[in-house]
Amino acid sequence: MSLNNEIRLIGNIVKDPDVYESDHGKFARLRIASNTKRGETEDTLFIDVKLFGNVFKDLEYHNLSKGDKVVAYGRLAIEEYTDKNDIKRREPVVYANNVIKIAKKQSSEKSF
Repeated sequence: MSLNNEIRLIGNIVKDPDVYESDHGKFARLRIASNTKRGETEDTLFIDVKLFGNVFKDLEYHNLSKGDKVVAYGRLAIEEYTDKNDIKRREPVVYANNVIKIAKKQSSEKSF
């Protein structure tokens, strides 16, 4: 099966995952920072990644938390919402098919 809309996003989780419960079961939202370097300039994108069903179980299995480096595979979409100032906004979101922790959060403590 070929997917027309497939994305792989690598980055660090910027805050602990938010977990929600709906009529369809539990789901979670991760906020991932992904860096791109162009010459001397480095850009950071902040992308929401949503995990449902079996992918949500990956969150629990891998014990994902702030600072972990992950790779998220999924489908890219644009979500529309109205902010607190009643302004309509659009932002990218990844609906994850798989999320894998590739590095643990680095401790700021040094051992001697």
